[in-house]
Amino acid sequence: MQATKPPTGPPGQHENLRVIGPIASFAIVAGSMLGVGIFLFPGKIAYEINSVWVFFMLWGLGGIFALAGAVACGELGAMIPRAGGDYVFQRASFGPSVAFASGTVLFLAIFAGSIASMSVAVFQYQVGTLLGKDLTLPLSSGFPLSSAQICAIVVIIALTVLNDAGTKISTRTQVVLTLSPIAALTALAVYALAISPSVAPSDIQPKPGATELTWFGLASGFLFVNFAFSGWINIIYVAGEVKDPGKNVPRSMISASFGVTALYFLLCAAFLTVLGLGGLAGLGWTDAGTGMARALGRPTLATVVLLIIAVAILTSLNATVLSSARVAYAMGKDGAFWRGAARLHPKRRTPQNALWLQAAISSFLVLTGTFDEIVKMTSIAMFVTGTLTVMSVFVLRYRAPEAPRPYRASLYPWLPALYVVLSLAAMGMEIWRAFAAGGTNALYPLIGIGILFVTLVGHLLLVKGGRIR
Repeated sequence: MQATKPPTGPPGQHENLRVIGPIASFAIVAGSMLGVGIFLFPGKIAYEINSVWVFFMLWGLGGIFALAGAVACGELGAMIPRAGGDYVFQRASFGPSVAFASGTVLFLAIFAGSIASMSVAVFQYQVGTLLGKDLTLPLSSGFPLSSAQICAIVVIIALTVLNDAGTKISTRTQVVLTLSPIAALTALAVYALAISPSVAPSDIQPKPGATELTWFGLASGFLFVNFAFSGWINIIYVAGEVKDPGKNVPRSMISASFGVTALYFLLCAAFLTVLGLGGLAGLGWTDAGTGMARALGRPTLATVVLLIIAVAILTSLNATVLSSARVAYAMGKDGAFWRGAARLHPKRRTPQNALWLQAAISSFLVLTGTFDEIVKMTSIAMFVTGTLTVMSVFVLRYRAPEAPRPYRASLYPWLPALYVVLSLAAMGMEIWRAFAAGGTNALYPLIGIGILFVTLVGHLLLVKGGRIR
């Protein structure tokens, strides 16, 4: 397997303009992380385990996992500050076939799946609850689509229009969208912790649900936690547009990882203080923030929480739309994908074709899958691509030791190695559980791996046959 030499020089004229500063860089990372996961998954995690300390251990492990990946990708992003992220790093480390397979999974499954799942979730859970209607029901017997699906596609199109209008416009919007829910959620958690001791026990009606602690439960809980923390990596996809990437790329990921972990711990402490582990486990798909507000007996607060969560999800959606199209853009430049995806708008310098192709794929997933199925499809795929990228640090340290590295991964090799070990363990447990469970639903977590394997083998065969280079 022949690896390509990592590019280290300044970007050429064909690259995007560097317009993303330090605050916007932080907002892209923190906003990407602050999605639906922290609201929908605490109850699912509580259901999988039967211990408060294990609950917090999993969230702490998620923060360490994100930080371990951040220091590794910080080195890579500072070393090769180009659009494309994982695809660019893996091409330099493992060669074009692995990079093509990973980039395909990133664009077609992980990012498109994340955009689809979050856009559906905001209407399925937040807007539907605000309106007091079930937006998941078909509009009519002759029209199988639901209101949630149609509205989700409208949001995807609107955010694509915003990002196509220019990186400056989308990143400025991202800063406002990110800082607002962070401040509001911090205030909400502090308020809940302060007022909960005054709430009479009869006012809170927790539902039993926590199961016995098992290895499968731990693995499943960690997958949920990982989805909640996903997004810590997103700045590397727009590294070609970041000012002073040697500093801002690693700093944004590391600072956001610490900040979001602290916010998640504060929110989880509020959820548990108000609801208890059993009450949290019994929420089902009701988000923890709304469940907490209702338990406090504050209907108005519940409405405010739903609005905050909706804004937070839109924040993560905008950051994902902004960053993920750059994967197709980078692949198109190398001729590993449709070359039209590499075409920039002549004035706005945005990857217009890649953005709209991404919108089309995400909309298709909205029409064909449920939120739960899409989350399962993307969970293991995120581990696979992330592990390959973190392993690139080790490969490039060996193959290109003299390459300029404005930032070197903290606690190397221990933190990057920890990421790889935890990722492989979680993947192994989830694959084992998928085969043990059987049935069609159990196969969803394997779809991402299947796409990776098929594209890798297909690309290797085409290279061997001389059809592509």
